[in-house]
Amino acid sequence: MGDSVRIVEQGGIERDARLPYYEQLKQLILREIAQNGLEPGHLLPSETEMCARYGVSRTVVRQAVGELVTEGVLHRMRGKGTFVARPKLSEQFMESTVGFFEDMTSHGHSVSSTVLSIDRVEVAGRIRELMGTDAGAYCLEIVRQRAVNDEVVAFTKSYVNRDDLQLLEHLRAADLSKGSLYRILEDSFGLRIESGHRSIEATTASGMMAGLLGVGPGDPLLYVESVGRDAIGGVIECFRAWHRADRMRVEMDVVRDKRPGGALLAQARV
Repeated sequence: MGDSVRIVEQGGIERDARLPYYEQLKQLILREIAQNGLEPGHLLPSETEMCARYGVSRTVVRQAVGELVTEGVLHRMRGKGTFVARPKLSEQFMESTVGFFEDMTSHGHSVSSTVLSIDRVEVAGRIRELMGTDAGAYCLEIVRQRAVNDEVVAFTKSYVNRDDLQLLEHLRAADLSKGSLYRILEDSFGLRIESGHRSIEATTASGMMAGLLGVGPGDPLLYVESVGRDAIGGVIECFRAWHRADRMRVEMDVVRDKRPGGALLAQARV
């Protein structure tokens, strides 16, 4: 981690301004980061130092810093302090059928995976709900840690809706550490995902998941479920993914439904 950076008062807190103190402090911190080119990993002054420097309460400092943490500008580490954060990664969420590999590489990122297992498993629990299969059916499960720019950011479980030993052996022989599962399914077996549905919700890291993602127990995660379908609506693949919330973000575009009286529709990216 870098040395503590000095936040210089550039105009300071204006006591008679209509803008709340915490919002003024946010702008001072953002200005310092931009003008001095502060890199990710630089340590900010402590709450006590910032209170003394700006003549504001600890509540003001906590609100300003807390909002910048939420916005992804700053990053807190327990027992170490608050640092300038690395920019979060944005993954396409709903408007495209491309997979994680194609999405990240299209934005210039390096993607690699550690394949933990590729097995034939019985369809059960949540995956059976997503696939809509009968009891006793089998599918192919691919479990991976996903890394972007050499940093683990997600843990995924992909389920291909085929009980096909030839496909199983093909996937085991393929290099999924640097390649795309969707590309293999399409190019080698004609399984092209044309549509689907994804959902996202907030969750926290358990002990095992925390270890897999390199975060602390209880740290926030983004949990994603997806169902990919072929041209006639048949399920090709489902996946469950746990993303580090400190490294990924949700973006949303809003468009008007073209139907008469249509409401605003959201197209999101995570």
